[in-house]
Amino acid sequence: MTAVLLDPDEVTRAALGERDASAGTLSFQPALHRLVQAINEEARLTPDGARVARASLVHALRTQLRLASRQQPPVDRPSTVTVVTGLHRTGTTLLQLLLAAHPQVRAPQLWELLAPAAPQPTEELVAAAARYVAEYHRAAPAFAAIHPLHPRKPEECHRLIANSFHSEIFGLRYHVPGYLDWLSRQDHTAAYALHREQLAAIVGTAPGRHVVLKCPFHLWHAAELAATYPQARVVRLHRDPVSTVASVCSLTRTVRAARSRHVDPHEIGAFWLDRTAAALPGLRDPEAFAGLPVLDLRYRDLVADPVAAVARVCAFAGLPFDPPARQAVRAAIHTAARTGPGRHQYRLSDYGLDADGLRRRFADYRAAYRL
Repeated sequence: MTAVLLDPDEVTRAALGERDASAGTLSFQPALHRLVQAINEEARLTPDGARVARASLVHALRTQLRLASRQQPPVDRPSTVTVVTGLHRTGTTLLQLLLAAHPQVRAPQLWELLAPAAPQPTEELVAAAARYVAEYHRAAPAFAAIHPLHPRKPEECHRLIANSFHSEIFGLRYHVPGYLDWLSRQDHTAAYALHREQLAAIVGTAPGRHVVLKCPFHLWHAAELAATYPQARVVRLHRDPVSTVASVCSLTRTVRAARSRHVDPHEIGAFWLDRTAAALPGLRDPEAFAGLPVLDLRYRDLVADPVAAVARVCAFAGLPFDPPARQAVRAAIHTAARTGPGRHQYRLSDYGLDADGLRRRFADYRAAYRL
């Protein structure tokens, strides 16, 4: 089957439409070109996968254009932010979901992250997000048992960074080692500035509430995160890499298989083994986030007593955990238990890895947090 190749210039023309290409509102063209080159040369997408990839790139460029053309006065970054991070599959989704139930918390929902500057009414944007979720589940049916995706539920803010084409999420979606090698040598300051601009557009309509973000990829860019949100607090979750690596390998395989018929499980295993090792400084160094306060929380403590875990985070973030907040969190726990994703099954051996090898590789980290 002949590969379907993407053209970054055609993608840009599609995003611009009738706009003047000299307007200077698209600031990340070199990154777009490098990403498309890697997708064309390495990802081996199906025609449907190429269609979806093109649509996502066009969408990112249109988001940049909408931000640049907004008539509202610029909104400063939120003054109170808590960022939940940790290795993939460490409970960050659950913790953000429970914190989002707090009456004083604002956690961006999927529909907002998909269209941070869109002018359409809320109901239209929510409906578009619902179509996005339905399409995602159609292409990757197993995804629903791995990660909850709902238009009106909180979601990872990697979607905001991805609009700059400077994000490791593309390495999860596609086999693009050339792009990731290029990305590792780039300055991410501008990408985080775009993150801040989009977040301001999302939360500016409801100022004064405590914003809770979550994304594992912040571990690799702790300094940029701290420079962008100097008043933030960081919650790091910790779980045994024997479990996290196996689980994120399964997630990656599921996502890539929706876009390509050439998915190598052993390559995925090696990929996440290296990425986990690279994240250790952000997981262990108390100064990794350039002086931002950090709270360390273990996955097993979160799932054993989620109310107590949320209470710890609230005390750390300066949020009251009064009876209304406690009741809201308990209700969210009940809802999550009833409507959460199904059972996610995975095996390290499918990815060329073994538990003893991971225990040895990450022995110091496991010992430091008694994982």
